[in-house]
Amino acid sequence: MVEFTELIGPLADPRSHGGDPTQAFHLVVPSVPGYGFSQAPPAGFTVDRLARMWAELVARLGYHRYGTQGGDLGAYVAPRVAAVAPERVVGVHIDGGFGFPTEADVPDMSAAERVEWEQMQRWMSGGVDHHALLRAAPQTLSYAWNDSPVGLLAWMMQKFKEFTMTVPMPEQAIDRDHLLTNVSLYWFTGAAGTSSWPMYERLTVADDGGFAWPRGQRRVPSGVYGGGSALMRRLAERDNSIVHWPQGNPGRHFVAMDEPLAHAADIRAFFKGLR
Repeated sequence: MVEFTELIGPLADPRSHGGDPTQAFHLVVPSVPGYGFSQAPPAGFTVDRLARMWAELVARLGYHRYGTQGGDLGAYVAPRVAAVAPERVVGVHIDGGFGFPTEADVPDMSAAERVEWEQMQRWMSGGVDHHALLRAAPQTLSYAWNDSPVGLLAWMMQKFKEFTMTVPMPEQAIDRDHLLTNVSLYWFTGAAGTSSWPMYERLTVADDGGFAWPRGQRRVPSGVYGGGSALMRRLAERDNSIVHWPQGNPGRHFVAMDEPLAHAADIRAFFKGLR
């Protein structure tokens, strides 16, 4: 949707944003099927199928070597593009998700790591489990979202509030017009329901139906905007070739919206290191 629009200028034209013009990027910013201006995906649409679609799109545009970047659903897709086209992808940068522990990791944790795990569980259980809701009945909810713009706004603002936890209200971190544009695009295109299908189709869940973090790959170097603890890095390096793990970057889940300049700077730093 519009989440990444504030990044386009700083990355494509850094000179106009106080940056080095030699670090300009060519950007391909596709719309995921079911979101915004793209039609709904067919049944059984998987992350790997989406990754192959993106690899084919970029190849048809004439780019033979490129990097991938993503947040939220894009954090699942970006590594899979590298997995299906490793000879073309120079690096994978995601906002976060590599290295978060699951129940399966608990038996191998040290005592200190188990304390950290318990703290994570308390933090993650503090909001509404929208993953469970969307895995169960996204189409049922979509009738209400498509019937009432106020209902859609309320649903989405609750999630923005939950994930911009550094401030009391989302509009204190993200421009109000940016928030409204984002919600409006879902409303006017009728994409509120179809954008939830990835959860129902198990694009971002484990085989047992539970929540899953993005799958790693080792053939292409990876970097994360928000590096975490020693536990998280240990787990991230189990399935990824991590070359970029910064500490102290500002922002939270919607970093492309609330900290676009810092986000752009980190993307540049990661890919510059791969040259």
